[in-house]
Amino acid sequence: MLIKLLKYFDNKSPAQVTTLGLFLLATVATLDHLTGYELSFSIFYILPIILVTWYSQRWVGFVFCGVAAVTWLLVDYASSHSYSNGLIPIWNSGVRLSFFLVTTALLGELKIRLKNEKTMARTDGLTGLLNARAFKELSNSFLELAARHHHPVALGYIDVDNFKAVNDGFGHSEGDRVLKAVANTLTLCTRTTDVLGRLGGDEFAIFLSETDLAGAQVTFARIHKELKMAAADGGWPIGFSVGVAIFSTVPASIDDALKVADSVMYRVKRTGKDNLIYEEHTC
Repeated sequence: MLIKLLKYFDNKSPAQVTTLGLFLLATVATLDHLTGYELSFSIFYILPIILVTWYSQRWVGFVFCGVAAVTWLLVDYASSHSYSNGLIPIWNSGVRLSFFLVTTALLGELKIRLKNEKTMARTDGLTGLLNARAFKELSNSFLELAARHHHPVALGYIDVDNFKAVNDGFGHSEGDRVLKAVANTLTLCTRTTDVLGRLGGDEFAIFLSETDLAGAQVTFARIHKELKMAAADGGWPIGFSVGVAIFSTVPASIDDALKVADSVMYRVKRTGKDNLIYEEHTC
């Protein structure tokens, strides 16, 4: 039940969440007024604040804190509750506002940290590309879409030739520069809808949606050319073996597609390295 509720809010826009928060706040204030000052509603005022802070923008949460504090103050005045000093309701309202603001600040920080942790869990720390797990997850979702609409897809498997020579001859820091340069080149040569990932070590993969043999040849020929230029600019004695599998019939999973593309890439390795081979494949 809780998971369904969280998914429900995830699918709502910040404006919709804020509107719902205002409705909940109004409901709490009404119930607080009807039950009188003897029953405390403190916890119920914080609930809509938590909702808005978590599912909307941080500044909206801070504004909502002020709205909630003022609402609670108005309920206090409407209850006709007598105080020994007229400033006491103002003081109470200030204390409540401070509590709301601290709660919102802490929740906002927690939200940012969780988002960063989630991003780091899906991203290769060195290159900034998707890691192997995230690449497979996203590519699988595109595979399902392609299967539904009977669109071809292409998958390229790229291995850096002689990468070990760079690490051994120039040091691992230079090897890291190579990997970063490869990632930057791949990013510049592909569309925002393409899926890029570092599978591990010096191996990279690119998934292209709605791409046939002709489209794959144009894209990967450019990628190979730009990679060689980047290697020349860096003075690195490396090449790039690229195996490209084109699927007119979508495979069952990205793992199956990767096995095919990996096999094609190793054919490049066996026939001299630093080249491209394309293979049309029907599952």
